[in-house]
Amino acid sequence: MSKSIFITGAASGIGKATALFFARQGWKVGLFDINEDGLKEVAKEIGHNSSMYKKLDVTNLDDWTNAINAFSEYTSGTCDLFFNNAGIAAHTGRIEDIPINEAHNVVNINLNGVINGIYSILPLLKKTKKSMIINTGSVGSFIPVPGAAIYSATKFAIRGLTESLNIEFSNYGIKVSEVNPWFTETPILDAEQVTNNMDGVLTRATIRKISTIHSPEKVAKKVFSIYHRRAIHNVIGFMGNISVFVMRYCPAIIRRMSRKMYSDYFS
Repeated sequence: MSKSIFITGAASGIGKATALFFARQGWKVGLFDINEDGLKEVAKEIGHNSSMYKKLDVTNLDDWTNAINAFSEYTSGTCDLFFNNAGIAAHTGRIEDIPINEAHNVVNINLNGVINGIYSILPLLKKTKKSMIINTGSVGSFIPVPGAAIYSATKFAIRGLTESLNIEFSNYGIKVSEVNPWFTETPILDAEQVTNNMDGVLTRATIRKISTIHSPEKVAKKVFSIYHRRAIHNVIGFMGNISVFVMRYCPAIIRRMSRKMYSDYFS
């Protein structure tokens, strides 16, 4: 019997790559995103028999109810893996330059949207043996990200949520993990710079000069391996692992580097 995966943020980036990868492994794939046109394109690429899709605003609980019902009908009431992936980073810059309503929107999607998904899909996961949740965190779940403070705050919160629910849900046989990518080629790298004279530190062009940008396909493969290995935190990439290691054992080095970066690029 085919396993099933429910993916949020499936219309692009990591979500899309994960959907395509799991479909190639023979999984039934549920595609969910606020971008319905994007979902149609992904579903077309996968093929009708291996996927279903439905528009989902992760901040809307009624949307969640409709999405879970549609997915449950497609899978005959099971969900092996919930990939809680949808997220945004629409703006970068000093926090005082980002409109507070935009900051709240990041929290509503990146954190409240994740929480909404967990509440909504938990009954389905309880019905499925050895089911699993994988939340999308970030290397920014471990290290400071000046210029994207609200985004980083949501990812720190996802790490805490993952740790806590991994203990709580063990009573149901549900594993909770997270994937922690380094810079990845996704629409998040299109975030608008809002601080005057900001020197482009968080744009593709600058990042490519100083670091690796991973492909979404690399993250998708990692998600597949997490399902089988079931480690709680899963950092992707050499630079990501080094950064997390140094932050854990010598955080002053990372903080000093972050301060220098902020001083150099945010005039």
